[in-house]
Amino acid sequence: MFFVFFHWIFSEKPDIRSQRKLKRQLKDQFTSVSEGIDGQKTSALLNEVFTDLYITEGERAHNEAKQVQDAKFKTTNEETSIKYCDIFRPANNQNIRTVLTVGVAGVGKTFASMKYILDWAESKATEHLFFIFPLPFRELNLRADKEHSLEDLIHQFFPAMRTSGITDYDKYNILIVLDGFDECRLDLEFIDTNKWTDVRTSTSINGLLSNLILGNLLPKAQIWITSRPAASNDIPPEKVDRMTEVRGFNDEQKEKYFMKRFSDEKVAEKIWSYVKKSRCLYMMCHIPIFCFITSNVLEDFVEGNQDDELPKTLTDMYTHFLLLQRRQTKVKYNTDQSNSETSGTETFSDKTNDETILSLGKLAFKGLEEKNLLFTEEDLTSCGTDVTKAAVFSGLLTQIKRENHELYKQNMFCFVHQSIQEFMAALHVFHSFTNKGENVFTESTSATSGLTASEFYKKAVDKAFESDHGDWDMFLRFLMGLSLESNQDLLQDLIDKSEKHKDASKEAVEYIKKKTRENNSDPEKNLNLFHCLNELNDNTLVQEIKNYLNSEEKPFETFSASQWSALNFVLLTSDENLEVFDLKKYLKSEQVLLGMMPVVKVSNTTLLSWCELSGESCKGLTSSVLSNPSSNLTLLDLSHNDLLDAGVMRLADGLKHVNCKLETLK
Repeated sequence: MFFVFFHWIFSEKPDIRSQRKLKRQLKDQFTSVSEGIDGQKTSALLNEVFTDLYITEGERAHNEAKQVQDAKFKTTNEETSIKYCDIFRPANNQNIRTVLTVGVAGVGKTFASMKYILDWAESKATEHLFFIFPLPFRELNLRADKEHSLEDLIHQFFPAMRTSGITDYDKYNILIVLDGFDECRLDLEFIDTNKWTDVRTSTSINGLLSNLILGNLLPKAQIWITSRPAASNDIPPEKVDRMTEVRGFNDEQKEKYFMKRFSDEKVAEKIWSYVKKSRCLYMMCHIPIFCFITSNVLEDFVEGNQDDELPKTLTDMYTHFLLLQRRQTKVKYNTDQSNSETSGTETFSDKTNDETILSLGKLAFKGLEEKNLLFTEEDLTSCGTDVTKAAVFSGLLTQIKRENHELYKQNMFCFVHQSIQEFMAALHVFHSFTNKGENVFTESTSATSGLTASEFYKKAVDKAFESDHGDWDMFLRFLMGLSLESNQDLLQDLIDKSEKHKDASKEAVEYIKKKTRENNSDPEKNLNLFHCLNELNDNTLVQEIKNYLNSEEKPFETFSASQWSALNFVLLTSDENLEVFDLKKYLKSEQVLLGMMPVVKVSNTTLLSWCELSGESCKGLTSSVLSNPSSNLTLLDLSHNDLLDAGVMRLADGLKHVNCKLETLK
């Protein structure tokens, strides 16, 4: 038996042997989802925690804020849902070379690609592929200062390939996964780049990746790029064969996530009921990372029997998550020390704890400013962070570890998720201004006592608004949320409470509204500002919209795209009962119906009789509601409208769709 096994091993072709070793490496890498540093890490099996995601084929989005509301603002464009495992299925008998997958922070882009890779490594799917090479941008950034050949890069990332003897990669079915294009800090050039076709000769990492995406290098290889929406606009659209968008969880998938998350069914049901109570939380839970944070925070509330004052906004939730990490870290560290044989070791005091948190905030902000997502021990030390003490904050910071990986000759760290880095950066900025009087938005580090709180917030709004790629959108939402007295009370050990923020936050509300009125050219930018108003618990915009709805004059037919976005945002995040949508309550107009499709989608009953509608309405209802798995619509009244044959046929297509939940049609 041993002889047969020995003979089989050594009679294997080198490429087959390399494939087997590569699968083993990728399986080891992606089987568990780990957080933490060294001995403090926790992990979960990807196959157990992965919940299927809602992914669509559709048009590009131009700003991240446009998609944070579960991409609810696409009203007339056809879209098709697609499974992560079918991301490269041929279209119209044509093979797909390059897929671009976009989605907001935390929506599951990386998880989807990890699951795809793991399925291949475990020989469960995509067996037509001979090799898969995941090359994440945040790690490629580290190689910007040297020249590389693609072959050399593959050998560095995947030691199994060093003995493969392969010289012609294009004769194999290969997939290269370029994860996190928005994290790319390389100067990729897609217009005037020098053509490069040789996988064995070194060139700059910029030129290598540009040619790979353009199809000059390994033209037969499939390429999968993931990115936040705004950054994806830099990729030439003609080089993308399939555009997909990860929308996160639909309503059914949200519930499935929380039920899988907890082994105790009663705890799971109680937490899920909490989520459903708050419309704002319920909607935000389409983002998987928010589900993760929410489940941790609400589990703590359930265990403490705290049914009052549940977090209601994004900043509320992240603030409670930070405090939970702070408390758990102190308990864990001091418990470990008490069990240690070493006596006299300093305990992890509240002061030490808070100093570490604030130093991580400084690191986070420095990373945003310099567009860094990976940090060395020197980076941590330069921000006053003790690596040993930071190690126990495993819910905030994680160490990247790869066995036999030449990129990691030194320890590398990153925040558990980019949104956590953005929250910590906002905490640092707020603390610097409130406790020290420093304005970190200027190059000078000296105290700026002349800067008022109002001016401070305006500078922050302008910084986010002027960013073409939406780099500071989430940061601004967190900063606005931290200005609330309720969040300052929670963070009283970290932040000095100041009355000046109360009036300043009111002025910030007015400044944000002024910005939305002035901006007519880019309505997507306004959406992030609407989210900022939500973080500030401002309901004046809600009241303005209600005044529109209650007035005799309803100028909906003259609404701009930004006004439609505002209307939908307000209705969907308010406590309005949206179970019944009656178009006549607004205006009997096809244009109004198409503009309010996001509201129609969440309603159970939609009343459209005698509304002067045409077949165009049927097209919108089919593409945006009837075929959408997250739609709640069960009763639709379209009576007494001139839909024509084409409209009825389009409606029939929607009724046949597998996702259609309609029970009654009039």
